[in-house]
Amino acid sequence: MTHRVAVLDKDLCQPKKCGLECIKYCPVNKSGADCIILNEEVKKAQIDEDVCNGCGICVKVCPFDAITIVNLASELAADKI
Repeated sequence: MTHRVAVLDKDLCQPKKCGLECIKYCPVNKSGADCIILNEEVKKAQIDEDVCNGCGICVKVCPFDAITIVNLASELAADKI
């Protein structure tokens, strides 16, 4: 089984211009977990790969195409458990 996670390209992330749509629309965030947060130190979004379910909603709402979904190999996904 393949495990999917969202990966952020920090060079493309522009939270001052986008309204943090990824954080607002993330269903994991809406359930109360911290999947995507604003990293106060670097002022960019940060995705917790251990919490991310790979749904891809953040990819669709990001106006700067800063987020992509990556398929992890089965061996790597097994290491997360």
